Amino acid sequence: MRPTPHIACVFVILLAAFTGCKDDSTAVVSHATNPEVVPTMTSTDVETVISEDGQTRYHITAKEWNMFEESKRPHWTFPKGVTCEELDGNFKMVSSIKCDSAYFDKEEALWTLVGNVRMTNVKGDIVLTDKLLWNQRAHKLYSDAFIHIEKQGRIIEGYGYESNESLTTYQLRQVEAIFPIDESRMPHPGSGNTPRPRPDRVVPSPR
Repeated sequence: MRPTPHIACVFVILLAAFTGCKDDSTAVVSHATNPEVVPTMTSTDVETVISEDGQTRYHITAKEWNMFEESKRPHWTFPKGVTCEELDGNFKMVSSIKCDSAYFDKEEALWTLVGNVRMTNVKGDIVLTDKLLWNQRAHKLYSDAFIHIEKQGRIIEGYGYESNESLTTYQLRQVEAIFPIDESRMPHPGSGNTPRPRPDRVVPSPR
């Protein structure tokens, strides 16, 4: 299997990206406030690109980014969502991850992505859920919420999702269904067209 780009790694890039990005508005709080409620800094309409080896590789956007650096548990919030697109040499998107809101715990290096979480990779696989956790130190993505996966013409649904950062290996503790996306559009055996893909290999986690 051809390895896919690390979808989760875009958020590592996000950490560095915002350090030097340009945005329409940045507010730094310097007067006495409650650090648990009022962010140290807020940036809005953030949009930036990241280059590697002189080539533009990532396009990142966020409507609002709040840093709570003085909080007892330092964290960042993205209440209006985050979108990151990985670009190829022709500036075409090859992978992406986005959600309605995000929370980053700096001490635990733990991302919590909430609301319409959508991940895609270069093979066109899609993972949809309402909540996803990413443990940056353990290099794992996981969720107990309902998971919808579209992969090679099939839909896989269930609960108890866990995968590596590149989405190449995943587990479902409770598989609810595996079925074709649209049976009528799948090539018929012997038609000479691209053959039907083999059944997906879903590895259940030990109970």
